[in-house]
Amino acid sequence: MIRYIIFLSIFLTVHLLHAYGETLTVCKEGCKFSSIKEALSYAEDGDRIVVKKGLYKEGNIVVSKSVSLIGEDYPVLDGEGKYEIMTVKANNVIIEGFIFRNSGKSYIEDIAALKVVSSKGCVIRKNKFFKNFWAIYLAKSKECLIEENYIKGPAKRRKIAEKGVTETGFGNGIHLWYCRYITIDNNYISNHRDGIYFEFVKDSVIIGNLSEDNLRYGLHFMFSHRDVYINNVFRHNGAGVAVMYTKKVHMEGNRFEYNWGPATFGLLLKDITDSYITHNLFYKNTTGIFSDNTIRTKIEENDFIENGLALKIYSNSTDNLIKHNNFIENTFNVVTNSFHNPNRYTENYWSDYKGFDLDGDGIGDVPYRPVSLFGYFTENYPQSIILTRSFFIYLLDFIERIFPMLIPESLVDNRPLMRKYEW
Repeated sequence: MIRYIIFLSIFLTVHLLHAYGETLTVCKEGCKFSSIKEALSYAEDGDRIVVKKGLYKEGNIVVSKSVSLIGEDYPVLDGEGKYEIMTVKANNVIIEGFIFRNSGKSYIEDIAALKVVSSKGCVIRKNKFFKNFWAIYLAKSKECLIEENYIKGPAKRRKIAEKGVTETGFGNGIHLWYCRYITIDNNYISNHRDGIYFEFVKDSVIIGNLSEDNLRYGLHFMFSHRDVYINNVFRHNGAGVAVMYTKKVHMEGNRFEYNWGPATFGLLLKDITDSYITHNLFYKNTTGIFSDNTIRTKIEENDFIENGLALKIYSNSTDNLIKHNNFIENTFNVVTNSFHNPNRYTENYWSDYKGFDLDGDGIGDVPYRPVSLFGYFTENYPQSIILTRSFFIYLLDFIERIFPMLIPESLVDNRPLMRKYEW
């Protein structure tokens, strides 16, 4: 939250910079300027350009001055399926109140509706983006705010699945590359390849966004350190959320919902170190968290409810703490590919725990083993899933818990909670 306050102060500074400039008006009839490009050629740093309602087809609008571009009644900037619609190459630019639609498309260039390049202190807020290749693209920029935008791409998951079109034919909703100190706040993103994409992005905040119905990930991290994403909703995405090759990420208060599919998860952790996952909800995902080479990460005070697999954790994930989580009505609570347990499980609530609490301290007197024999079989022999909830499987699990031979004996919660943990 400290970072967010810093970014808010930057936002206010940018507005103060533009408070003393000249106001230029663009409209189709009766104004001094009939095009945005014409107004930009006349404007000076600190000026405010107000664009009236209308349809503007001006090719690529290049903003190379520190100006505010303010749309009135949502003027439409149309790329006609050919052009990048707007490229920002100056510091302290404000873009607000426009509709960006129909950008060009290229497999060689990253054509976007709105691209910001090597800029500082830019604000992109309250715009609408429809049917663009990339919607918002920031490269080598810092201290920018992307706030309250509505982004809806052309990639409709069901229609694409029916036609057999690949995800490579679509760009991302909000794409950041080599950026720092960026805030992405309260945006709606859908129908793109990835809703939000970070690559080499540091010290940034993603807060209060809704990312749904994207072809691949609702959020995708690559090599992006010390970032925070809190209070977001990721649902109905092709493969959930992925955080990869990254360290010191804070993931709090998010909802990972309805991410279903044969290779789908709420959250994928791949080569992650020293991170923190807390107060999140994992609800009705094929897999809640899939952990591959996750090290020294805390998974605390989360709710795993009605997932296929709540936690799938590989043996190369070590020195992690799984504590004070609620595992409720999942088909499998924990699945692993090892007989060893290099992580610590303690004081979690497991809804299928059958133990007792004679001393009344709220801690079960009998340890709980979250890996079931059936979970072991389905991990190694997926076709065995057809036996789910049969009496035969119940009997095998019961015997295995008494005399463990195939499931990891050391993977145990020695202090299981009798009641749901309230956080």
